[in-house]
Amino acid sequence: MCAQKLKYKHGKAYWFIFTLTQYVLKVIFTILYRTNIKGLDKIPRNGKYLICSNHISYIDPVLIGAYIPRFTYFMAKRELFSFSFISNLVTFFNSFPVNRDLINRATFNTSINILKNENILCLFPEGTRSVDGKIGEGKKGVGLISFLSGAPIIPMVIFGSNKIIQKPHKRIFFPKIKMAIGDTIDTARIIKENDRKDAIQIIVDETMRSLKKLYQNISQNK
Repeated sequence: MCAQKLKYKHGKAYWFIFTLTQYVLKVIFTILYRTNIKGLDKIPRNGKYLICSNHISYIDPVLIGAYIPRFTYFMAKRELFSFSFISNLVTFFNSFPVNRDLINRATFNTSINILKNENILCLFPEGTRSVDGKIGEGKKGVGLISFLSGAPIIPMVIFGSNKIIQKPHKRIFFPKIKMAIGDTIDTARIIKENDRKDAIQIIVDETMRSLKKLYQNISQNK
C-alpha cells in the first residue's frame, strides 16, 4: 500500500467524506457521552488559526476533529505511523507524525505549511496528556509556531473525557463530556509589541491562562 501524503487542500469528494464522518462521530458521542460544546460560533469560517486545547484522553483529537466545522490538522505520535493502515488513515484525516521527545525542523515546517495554506492546526500546548486532568505548564513550541506563522490562537478545553477509562477498573465508563471554545488571542499584537523571545513566552502564558480560565468555568458548570 502506498503511503498517504498529507494534503493542505481538499476537494469536494473529501469534503463529503469528512462531513459524513463528522456526522457519524457526533451521533456516537451524543448517544454515549451526551457531548456538549459551547462557542462553536467563535471558529472563523476562513483563515489560519491555532486551536490550543488541554489534553486528558486519547480520544481528545477525535472529539475536536468531530466538532470543529473546518478541516483541522493534528500532530500524532510517530508510533502510529509504523503501521501502514493506521498511518494512511490518520494521514487521510489530516494528522502528521511528531517525536514527542524532540520536535524537529520537519515538524515545524509541516506546521507552518499547514497554516500558510489558511488551515487550522490543533496543538496540545502541554505536550502530553495530563494524568490528573489538571492543566499544567505550556511548552514554548506553541508560541514559536504562532510567532513564525502569525496565526492567532483559539483556546479550547475538554472536560470529562479522562473519565472514560478509570484505572484500576477494567471497563469503559460513559461520562458526560463538555467542551468550550474561548475568545481568540490576538498574537499579532503580542508579536508587534515584543521581541521574539518575549513574544513567544507571552503567547504561551496567555494561552495557558485562557485555558485554565475556560476549564475552571466548564468544570464548575455541572
